[in-house]
Amino acid sequence: MKRKTALFLAGICLVSLLSGCGSKESAENTDIKDPAPAVTREEADSEEPNAQPENDSSNQTDEYYMVNGKSPEEVTGNILFWSWDPNFFDMVEKMNTIYPNVTFDFVTVASADDYMQKLQAALTSGSDVPDILAMEINNLGKFYDMGICENLDEHEIDKSLLIPYLEEMGKDNNGTFIGIPNTAAPGGLYYRRDIAREYLGTDDPDEITEMVKDWDSFIETGKKIKEASGGEVSMIPGIDTLVQPLVNQTGLRWRDGNKLTIQENFTDTIALMQKIKEAEIDAGLDVWTPAWNASFAQGNVFCCPGSCWFQSYVIEPNDPEGTGNWGVAEVPGGYYNWGGIWWGMYNQSQNKDAVAAWMKYELTVEGAQNKYDLIHFYPGVKAVYEDDYLNKPNEFFGGQNVTELYLKEMDEMTVLRPIADDALFYNSMTFFAQSLEGTPEEIADKIEDDIISSNPQYEK
Repeated sequence: MKRKTALFLAGICLVSLLSGCGSKESAENTDIKDPAPAVTREEADSEEPNAQPENDSSNQTDEYYMVNGKSPEEVTGNILFWSWDPNFFDMVEKMNTIYPNVTFDFVTVASADDYMQKLQAALTSGSDVPDILAMEINNLGKFYDMGICENLDEHEIDKSLLIPYLEEMGKDNNGTFIGIPNTAAPGGLYYRRDIAREYLGTDDPDEITEMVKDWDSFIETGKKIKEASGGEVSMIPGIDTLVQPLVNQTGLRWRDGNKLTIQENFTDTIALMQKIKEAEIDAGLDVWTPAWNASFAQGNVFCCPGSCWFQSYVIEPNDPEGTGNWGVAEVPGGYYNWGGIWWGMYNQSQNKDAVAAWMKYELTVEGAQNKYDLIHFYPGVKAVYEDDYLNKPNEFFGGQNVTELYLKEMDEMTVLRPIADDALFYNSMTFFAQSLEGTPEEIADKIEDDIISSNPQYEK
């Protein structure tokens, strides 16, 4: 019972943060909050507006902003929008510069898990279903199968504007275009420059990448730092932090239909985690815990694999004095995607024109730049990368142009198409990675048993 409770709590934190879209507060405080009451458009208007993007121009023509034959001024509607990240409420309001007669009712939920529970209840009752569907990556596979998403092609939402892999993931299993991405989510190895200079003699991202060019090199570099620091500095916070990159780098599935394939596909992954654990280069900190969060500022951990959203949702909140002291290297083993949300339209919505208008704005250069300005999300819109707006030194990362790395990754990385119940697998894999007791085959067997205990439809 204690193990199940621990797994449940870890799962809530994991699903919320893997999305790359949890609030900044969630990176520091894992307490679950009661859903907040709706915030009306009138209340939102009383808040001080955010600064406009430096470049307020759009790559679109007036014709682009037409919605189902209506001009921007003719589009009306009051959109019900649920989110576990209030930052999104700031993002969506900027669309009123184009569509002045679209309003929002905002409702905050605690996490992606809570969102799904609340959504299922609303669908059952037939009332208060949000007009915009937040399809977090670990739940995206469920939305493929639920049959509640509108075909966005019918509203002239131009999927060709998207980075190809994000466009593909926005299509359900029948190829129907059901969602636009909130952000791209390429991975990176985030490291402290002060530790790199002291124990490795350089903080240059290319040189650090060479030092961790494969997992064997990663282990040797970790040993070097551990020894040089007298055991005070570990390479990574904990082994479970490696689950996302290692799983996604394989390009393999955890199930084939209802048959579990963890024994078949992930014993090598488990063995690699055991090898890294045996090298004693991790700090033994479980992912998303207060101690894990605190390690980013304490200087007792050199690096952590993550995703581009780590800057705003993990590192900056936990190391507010860290500007300039962080760098981004390539993760050994290959490029990968970690997290993301796709926005869909509820197919029974009474505000489809308004939702379509918001989606059109999201896919403009202006909309993408607005999102980056607010929270450093790297947009899924191709055109925004064609000028210097994002392709410039990042002050937080010591002047490094991290956009160059992210673009390279997005062209070459392994992307696993979501399937239903991905959260079950990742939560279980993460839990057992914290102990790694037994042979790889025994651990894989435990993970399969754990998944079956939660969903008996699956079988070995």
